[in-house]
Amino acid sequence: MASPEPIATSGSRRAKLLFADDHQLVLDALLFMASPHFEVRGVDNLKSFENTVAGFAPDLVILDVRMPDGDGFEAARRVLENHPGMKLMFLSMHTEAKFVKRAVEVGAQGYLSKRAPMDELMLAIRTVLNGGKYIGSRVQPAEESHVTPEGSLTERQIEVLRLIAQGCSAKEIASRLNISVRTAEFHRAAIMDRLKLHSTAMMTRYAVERGIA
Repeated sequence: MASPEPIATSGSRRAKLLFADDHQLVLDALLFMASPHFEVRGVDNLKSFENTVAGFAPDLVILDVRMPDGDGFEAARRVLENHPGMKLMFLSMHTEAKFVKRAVEVGAQGYLSKRAPMDELMLAIRTVLNGGKYIGSRVQPAEESHVTPEGSLTERQIEVLRLIAQGCSAKEIASRLNISVRTAEFHRAAIMDRLKLHSTAMMTRYAVERGIA
């Protein structure tokens, strides 16, 4: 899959990302992956994280829920109180629903497993930067029952949902609907956000139960 283009947030300025992770190898990999597309910084502790937020003014911060010097959730709560317009998502090995629920409660727009592929991380980053919410496919959703009617989807989104339920990949969806792979991925993310569905399995079940598949 082709790498996404940089996202401009003001004129031609690249979006600014701040990563916080106490594992140096993980942090280096994240910075290497994101640096061609965004302006990036990385820190390995929460004290540096909060100080860097104040000085760097990131558009999006991505942090772990457990850091050696404190709780990532509490740090997130503090920085969002001081910087209410900033976007935030968690990247963690903890995928249980209770962690996702707490992330939502503190105001995070995204939650992703560290086992997720790079393409999904980039999709999550783009989705959150563009004002959406993203719960990773390998994460247990905080709530599974809250969905909205399929009437809130566009005709194209219903077509994409039908193909997802049939087991089609983003590349296959793009080919069948004569759209780009990136557009197919954005439709998938929009469906997940609008219907509050957090995995392919949930989307498939939703489509089958409503006769969309």
